[in-house]
Amino acid sequence: MTVSLLQRILHEREEMRPAERRVADYVGTAPSEVIHMSMARLSELCSVSDPTIMRFCRRFGFDGYQDFKLNLAQSLVPSAPFAYEQITPQDSIGNIVRKTCRNSLNAVQRLAEDLDPEQVAEGAQLLQAASWTGIYATGISEVNALDAEHKFQRLGMRCQALLGKQRQWMHAESARPGDVALIFSQSGHTKQMVEVATAARAGGARVVAVAAGDSPLARVSDAVIAVLPYDRTELMTPLASRLNHHLVTNMLVTAIAIASGSEFPDQLPALDSWQTDKI
Repeated sequence: MTVSLLQRILHEREEMRPAERRVADYVGTAPSEVIHMSMARLSELCSVSDPTIMRFCRRFGFDGYQDFKLNLAQSLVPSAPFAYEQITPQDSIGNIVRKTCRNSLNAVQRLAEDLDPEQVAEGAQLLQAASWTGIYATGISEVNALDAEHKFQRLGMRCQALLGKQRQWMHAESARPGDVALIFSQSGHTKQMVEVATAARAGGARVVAVAAGDSPLARVSDAVIAVLPYDRTELMTPLASRLNHHLVTNMLVTAIAIASGSEFPDQLPALDSWQTDKI
């Protein structure tokens, strides 16, 4: 796998002089802010001179600050860090089936390697202790909110999927201590979700975000379950990140079920009080 610019900065940090190390620390902490920042502003925030910024950029092979920012921005673009087969209009149905399944399996395998179990545990603890949980999402992530609502209700939890900007804002503004806002966002950069999290916390609620770890939403949440946005932008790409968000929901459900003493924590039918008629 190609080493990203951020990984190189982290790897070389200990070899830097104190001034450059301050730049490395700031870039590593807030890369999405640095790409929109002037060199003068970065120099001011890091308490270094402009020549120090230039030396820092040249250390990694860039001619100047703008070139450095461009490459930093490219390193933040979501990509699939796993074996990936592009689907094209020329593919047969057989190829579409095979590639979709294989790409999804690879994304799930990568999730297993990247996901921090402690983050899942912290999220589950907050959700289990909640008196009421509002589940927020927008766009395609709304399907994750509905899935979570159904599964948490089967555990007997008081929760509701809140869809639509007006409805979300109304509930977020009325949040209170004891409530939890569970927010699904692939990128973590959606302004609406960041505002919902900020409003819910202002009312005393706790916020659990399932989103990219280094994102604005993550920074305003009490607990983050970091899921890298693995999707590629090629034509007809399956949305593997949404699948991984579904898996995180299942992990939370199982963790809560075990903590609640369920006899069959990984079998949702055993938790389901709503029996359906079968033919």
